[in-house]
Amino acid sequence: MSSSSKSGSRHNSGAKIQKSSKQKKTKAKTKKPKADAKYLKEETVEQTLQEVVEKTLVSIERLGRQVFALSPFSQYYDDWLVNLRQTVLEFETTPGVRVDEMFTKEREQALLEVQGVLAEQRMQETALAESEKTLYEINRNIGTVETEYTEKSQILKNKHNADIQQLTNQIKTFIEDIDRQKKLKFGVFQFNAKKTATKELEQTQQTLTNTIKQLEETQQSVTIEQDKLYESYTAKKQELLTKMDSLRKEIEQLEIDTSKEARKETCAYLNNAINELIKRLPAT
Repeated sequence: MSSSSKSGSRHNSGAKIQKSSKQKKTKAKTKKPKADAKYLKEETVEQTLQEVVEKTLVSIERLGRQVFALSPFSQYYDDWLVNLRQTVLEFETTPGVRVDEMFTKEREQALLEVQGVLAEQRMQETALAESEKTLYEINRNIGTVETEYTEKSQILKNKHNADIQQLTNQIKTFIEDIDRQKKLKFGVFQFNAKKTATKELEQTQQTLTNTIKQLEETQQSVTIEQDKLYESYTAKKQELLTKMDSLRKEIEQLEIDTSKEARKETCAYLNNAINELIKRLPAT
């Protein structure tokens, strides 16, 4: 009986030894996966950081290529700036990113510069409405100048036509008088009467000559006054057309998104700053 007890005791102690050995091996095995998990966690963090960097660069580049469709383009500026700042902020708050003084300075400089460009562009677009109003006024003034010229030209033409018609009628009357006086002169036989008729004929002929000369001068003056009126009209119209062309060019420039190049350069600058910052980060 005591022998059985000893035997049982040995058997139990042997089982305990085997069980203890298995537990130690199990504990040893469970420690290894913990180290692997830590390694995988670090690797995942690195991959996540790389993915965030790539995503940030792509997003900023996309913002740099963004085209605003309709004028006024300033209606898009605030949203664009918010999106750019938000993208940079998300990158800066990513675990593993430690923003240094150099990057902060470069980022703020880039954002301030593009903000200044957009503010200037916004002021120019504010002047667009005023330019369009001025253009409308100039176009209306051109119409007024054309109407005034047509009216003045017609008045001048009517006046000179009346003057010419009057002189022409006078010339016709003088010619008839001369024909009558010639017949009277040759039909008179008394010396005094013939002398008087001759004198009247000479006076009528002289008056006719003066009237014909006056008619010629009137016709010339018509041409001169019409030319002066036309020169004044074309000078006023050309001045207005020049202003109109200048305004149209300004308006065309304002209808183009001139901020596109500045926005593109800013985004390229920020992407370069991000790449340089990643290079400066300590290796993990």
